[in-house]
Amino acid sequence: MLNAYLVDVAAVGAFYADWTGYGAGVTNYLSVPDLPLDEKGTQFAMPGGYIENGDLSTFKPITSYQDAFFRDNVKESVKHAYYQNSADPLHPFDGETNPNYAGFQDDGKYSWVKAPTFMDKRAQVGSLANVLYMAAAGDKPTQKYLNQTMDTVSSLVGSKVPLTAVHSTIGRHAARAIRSGVLLEHLDTQWNLLMANIGKGDHTTFNRPEFPKGEVRGFGYHEAPRGVLSHWAVISDGKIKNYQCVMPSTWNAGPRDANDEMGPYEASLMDNPIADPEKPLEVLRTIHSFDPCLACAVHVMDTDQNEVVRVKAV
Repeated sequence: MLNAYLVDVAAVGAFYADWTGYGAGVTNYLSVPDLPLDEKGTQFAMPGGYIENGDLSTFKPITSYQDAFFRDNVKESVKHAYYQNSADPLHPFDGETNPNYAGFQDDGKYSWVKAPTFMDKRAQVGSLANVLYMAAAGDKPTQKYLNQTMDTVSSLVGSKVPLTAVHSTIGRHAARAIRSGVLLEHLDTQWNLLMANIGKGDHTTFNRPEFPKGEVRGFGYHEAPRGVLSHWAVISDGKIKNYQCVMPSTWNAGPRDANDEMGPYEASLMDNPIADPEKPLEVLRTIHSFDPCLACAVHVMDTDQNEVVRVKAV
């Protein structure tokens, strides 16, 4: 069933082969390791890290749940987002989310989404970032399904399709199919590891947290279906002092950053052909390839500043 699915995706990609030339956008790729194999989070079944400028030879790993390479290099800008600019950009530990709606401004604020950066650069997250990094890091299932898909496409178009073709609208769809196969294989391995561990008598499912006195800072990440999801918390004497969540679609959908650099969505639309400006379906074609989730970027506002709704958590 999986092989038939991959063939179907390759066939569609071959039919729209010209769209391997569109939609690349930002080619700095960020993913995080997942499926930990030890309690401290220093070994993972699925590797993750950073690739710069689409060059797989530049891959640099994120090695643990405490890795300073990830912890220290995430920031968010609100220069073009509807939030107050008290300091710009900010690390998530110091992040602020204070609304400042000002209407749409071409050169000012025009989005409710912040603009994340990694190493002060824009980065694309999601299936393509995950597949490219895991292939570069030597993950066997990823290399197998990636090579299989590229060979199938090449056979269908009658010429060798280079790996660089995946930096595109079509490439993101292909990567999502490839990742499905990779996850299926890892799922089987994880199930067997879980059963073996339970068989050894390890039935623990919960570790009670202990919060020290004073202020502590911590973060956690996960390679969600749409890409890197990270949570950042500052806890003071057992109480949350600050919390920020940097979501996958925030990475991809964020507006221009503090340096006016475009995010993955905007950059991917540059030079896309539009057959009918009144029905720009090609814009949807490229944006849909990211599998967007933008519920968090939709806000209901009353321009007369009346209260719309109040929610009280008991």
